[in-house]
Amino acid sequence: MATSGDSPIVLLGHPAAALVRAVGAIARAPVGPYAIVGGVAVAVRLGTAHRATTDVDTVVHDATRPAAVEVLSALSGAVRDVATEHRVFLDGTKIELLEVGDIGIGDLAGIPEKDALFVASHAWALESATLVDVVANERPDDRVTARFATSAALVAMKLHAIQDRSVTSGIDKRAGDGWDIFRLLLDLDASGAVRSELANAPSALREILVGAVDRVLVAGAARTSGWMRSGDEVMGSVTPDQLRAVGGPLLHALRIR
Repeated sequence: MATSGDSPIVLLGHPAAALVRAVGAIARAPVGPYAIVGGVAVAVRLGTAHRATTDVDTVVHDATRPAAVEVLSALSGAVRDVATEHRVFLDGTKIELLEVGDIGIGDLAGIPEKDALFVASHAWALESATLVDVVANERPDDRVTARFATSAALVAMKLHAIQDRSVTSGIDKRAGDGWDIFRLLLDLDASGAVRSELANAPSALREILVGAVDRVLVAGAARTSGWMRSGDEVMGSVTPDQLRAVGGPLLHALRIR
């Protein structure tokens, strides 16, 4: 995947310019350590906007002062969402801020596995994010360099998200989560690079991932395929066997580590 100094990742489509400008605003602002995550980061790592997304999810450190939400709220064109503590609209683009802190030995002990996966995967995403050059619609004035979560960290975070969502207003976002996981592994793990990175993740995260991968991609592949059928025709075409084909090698790598 391209990093600063390489050819930029080009995001195409109508929302791309607004998303890239929002990412640029975050990168330039004094928000402390950050990592762009969510659908925008998945698109960047895949090198294509493989599904629609209209907001920018960002992990920040909870010890940064002033808080990232306060910094972004003070920017020109920013409107803070008074109903949601960690949400800012920047020139109409929604920015969701997810705060995490440092994880020490034993900090996850006694925490339910799903919650522990959220904390550990987002903390790792913040720690391991790398710089990527991104341009919207091949327009040089819409080019930014920002820190994006790695493909491996995105898989880990999506494994949490798909297990933590429920149907809202008739929309099942688990379809998109499943599609993101499948594409990241199918497109980027042929050489084993993603599963190798996950197998070398911090031990607390790696241990939780074993169960998550099995539930979502291997033993629970039929259920995940069912969730994906609530998405578009392409998402719905992914079979349980295809999910096991990308999930099995990952599960094996995590277990032998």
